[in-house]
Amino acid sequence: MGRLGIYVKDKIEREIRDIVQIEIQNGATSSEVNVSSMCNELLRLGLLVYKSREEKSAFDLEGWRRDLIKKVTGSREGIMILTALVSEMYLKINGENSVDRIDELVSQNVTAINEAEAAAEKLHFLKEE
Repeated sequence: MGRLGIYVKDKIEREIRDIVQIEIQNGATSSEVNVSSMCNELLRLGLLVYKSREEKSAFDLEGWRRDLIKKVTGSREGIMILTALVSEMYLKINGENSVDRIDELVSQNVTAINEAEAAAEKLHFLKEE
C-alpha cells in the first residue's frame, strides 16, 4: 500500500474525524474505520468524480431525475385512485351507498396517507429553519 504525507486544512481534518466517529457510533470497530482508511475512501471517491468530469458520461442525471419524478408522481396518483376504489368497495360491502360517506372515507384515507408521508419526510430529511 502506498504512503502519502499530505497536509490538510484543519476544517477538513475535523470533518474526516467526525465521519470516523459517526461510523464508530454506528457500530464499526476502530480496526474497520480509522482516519487513514477514511481518507483512502474519500480520495478514491474524489478520483472517481474527477475522472468522470474528464470523460463524457453516458448517464443523463437530469433525464434520470425527470423520469424518477414522473414515476413517483404516477405511483402516488395510482395509490390515490386505488384508495378511492377500495374505500368505495368497503362501504358497498358494508351496505353503505351514501356518496357523502364515500367522500368522507376517501378524505380520511387520503389524509392518513399525506400524514404518513409527512412523518416519513421528517425522519429522512433535514428540517429547514
